[in-house]
Amino acid sequence: MQSNSEGLNRRQFLAASGVAATVGCITCPGEPDMRKPGTAFEPVEPASVGVDPERLARVTAFLDDERAKGSFPGAALVATRHGKTFLSAFRGGYCDGTTRDVPYGPDVVNMVYSFSKVVTATVVVMVHQDGLLDYDAPVSTYIPEFKGGGKDGITVRQCLTHSAGIPNPPMSTALTEEDWQRNLDAVCAHEVEWPLGSKTLYHGLSGAFVSAAVVRCVCGNKPWNDICRERLFDPIGARTMTFGLPPEKEKVALTPQPKKLPVTLKGGYSGMLGHPGGGCFARPEDMLRLLNLHLNGGLWNGKRLIRKNAFQEMHRVQYADQIAAALKAGKKPTHEYWALGWLTRGKTDTGWFGFGNVVSEHAYGHAGINTVIGIADPETGLALAFLTTDSPGSDEETVRLRNTVTNLVAGTL
Repeated sequence: MQSNSEGLNRRQFLAASGVAATVGCITCPGEPDMRKPGTAFEPVEPASVGVDPERLARVTAFLDDERAKGSFPGAALVATRHGKTFLSAFRGGYCDGTTRDVPYGPDVVNMVYSFSKVVTATVVVMVHQDGLLDYDAPVSTYIPEFKGGGKDGITVRQCLTHSAGIPNPPMSTALTEEDWQRNLDAVCAHEVEWPLGSKTLYHGLSGAFVSAAVVRCVCGNKPWNDICRERLFDPIGARTMTFGLPPEKEKVALTPQPKKLPVTLKGGYSGMLGHPGGGCFARPEDMLRLLNLHLNGGLWNGKRLIRKNAFQEMHRVQYADQIAAALKAGKKPTHEYWALGWLTRGKTDTGWFGFGNVVSEHAYGHAGINTVIGIADPETGLALAFLTTDSPGSDEETVRLRNTVTNLVAGTL
């Protein structure tokens, strides 16, 4: 369960930081559909993948009702089961920086904010499995200046599980080498705020940034986006996924929407640009490519990108023993169900994240501020991406929307 202190920290972090619809896969469990890079997930009739069409109609009706109520100006909800699309719904409009209510569709690129963390974590795991870094070696093994202020013992594992004790160092955009060094200086100067590993508390940008900085050090200091493209984006055909700025030709939704127009990404729209923890751009389909890579156990197009032991460790709840001990003692756990980068539902109920209470305890995913969430459930083969083109207005509204959408979609199976 989430502690009150984590909820406050995340809210502080958030504060700082057209209609097109189609429905319609089944491959046998354990025999995932292996798409070639650059091809879309095959759309199928919902019933062919064990989805109830009548219940699915309630999902799109909910989106229509919420848009009519003004919960969001536009939204995307795309879902696959066993790698085939049974739902692709785009509603309303988005802001492109000069105009509002531009028709929203599957060709629009979105900033996915903290969903970026599972993109980054996947690349970290790929580098780890090649023997280039040790999760449990001190970060200072790779970044000598990352010492002092209690940081000497911080590990990459702790950075990936929000337990490193450095949740809020001052950080800004990370698009250039100068930006990168400025952020590195900031995390190296920051002092820890609690004993390492003693609890989890959301690290908005710092944990993923430090993990990526270690990867850069062991990969010849290549640009972060180049490493991600070579190891992950290109192999799974995620053409629009990038930690850089999207090409000029791409349609890009600015979410949350700026209060005044015109605004450009290059004009400093977001302080998260380029950050491994919050600066990734992608279309919903490319979010689903990442989710389906993990549902496939690390396989894509017949090629193993994540080795079995590396995959198992990435998806292991890292503080399961501490959580179990607290629950047995009748106490509230000080740790959440973090795997490496992914949050697992575990024994939580609806809560702040948006898992709802229908997906299995083994479901995992990540949110991105209050406009993005991606979830995968290995027990049912379900993957979904839900995005809104503006903030719903409050944390409570965000949680309500996410939990309802997740429950409605999972309830169709």
